[in-house]
Amino acid sequence: MWHNLSDPALEAAVADRLSFRRFVGLSLHDPTPDHSTLWRFRQELAKDGLIEKIFTEINRQLEAKKLILKQGTLVDASLIPARANPPRKPRKDAEEKPPKPSADRDARWGRKGKKSVFGYKVHTGVDAGHTLIRRVHVTDASITDTEPADRLFCGDEKAVYGDQAYYTHARHARLREAGIKDRLMRRPNKHHPELPPRQKRRNKLIAKVRSAVERPYAVFKEHYGLRRLRFFTFERNQVLIVLACCAYNLRRAAGALAAPR
Repeated sequence: MWHNLSDPALEAAVADRLSFRRFVGLSLHDPTPDHSTLWRFRQELAKDGLIEKIFTEINRQLEAKKLILKQGTLVDASLIPARANPPRKPRKDAEEKPPKPSADRDARWGRKGKKSVFGYKVHTGVDAGHTLIRRVHVTDASITDTEPADRLFCGDEKAVYGDQAYYTHARHARLREAGIKDRLMRRPNKHHPELPPRQKRRNKLIAKVRSAVERPYAVFKEHYGLRRLRFFTFERNQVLIVLACCAYNLRRAAGALAAPR
């Protein structure tokens, strides 16, 4: 993940580069795994929730190192296009033949702002301290940001920060009951089409804090090659995304531990 390598490229790197051999614990005389072995290993990670257990264990160790500060959780979601070409979107104003099915039967059309994407959506809850990912939830792209939002809260944070898509009266009540400060941005509604100046100022202050939640997505897309997913099923893409979260957290933790105190 760190080097955005395919399985064949990783096979070649482990066979050829001393730094890769040292990292995985292989001597010069040890045989190296081929790309089909790497593929099968990733498939094993999907069984019995093993990849989620690995992610949880990594975070347990990061918490033991006091890298997870729990001052606030930043929530957000990002669309990632499917590997498969999207089916044609049916027109609403004309009778059309049913669209041909996509090679990826689990992906769906979704919209975020003015952007429509055929693929998946990654929902994350990020610790505000070092922007370490504490919660990750993968859905198809049709799921709205707010639907799985409660799964992104940990329950031990002091506050939750999110944009206007996440605020509901029910969620505000649940956070207050749990003793967690509601730092979700407010949005206009039919009863109050214009936010009062105080709420606008509050939204701006929240936006400055929650903007750090974009860091993991930038790393995923710029460095890990996740501008588009690599596989054709939900299960395989979910493993890939959680592996990206593990890789991101380990790299962020290494940087935080190496930083001068």
